[in-house]
Amino acid sequence: MNSRKGSGSGIFLMEMIMVCGFFLLCAAVCIRVFIQADHMSRRAREMNQSVLAAESLADRWKVGAAENEGPSGGGWPDQVSWDQDWTLLDMEDLDKGAARWYTADLYRQEEPGTVCHMTIQIRRGEDHPRQDPEDPENVLYTLEVERYSPAP
Repeated sequence: MNSRKGSGSGIFLMEMIMVCGFFLLCAAVCIRVFIQADHMSRRAREMNQSVLAAESLADRWKVGAAENEGPSGGGWPDQVSWDQDWTLLDMEDLDKGAARWYTADLYRQEEPGTVCHMTIQIRRGEDHPRQDPEDPENVLYTLEVERYSPAP
């Protein structure tokens, strides 16, 4: 009887392939976790900035009651926009074609001698790279504000 003994390299090769496959699977899971963490971090940063921007607009609306002074010096518009660094854009910037990364829609109900209401809804603007009108995460923050407007 002629028995032939192999060198054992076939089993070693199979074991190495399984180890490499396991490490590839672990790497894929880690990359997915890092991408998800980056997405969450960006979303939290946007949300934090939108809260600060909404509070700033609300404070300006409350203080500018007598002067009716809006965020960029004139009257209160229905929409305010910011660029990617959250710098407030005025009409000159928008006329020059500045990118609207973030936009605040201002819904006001004002009558002299009553309590006035304003709702500030901050969302991603038209020029934001991740802007999707049907995405529920498109609206970053909503703030409702009240102030008393004295009768003239």
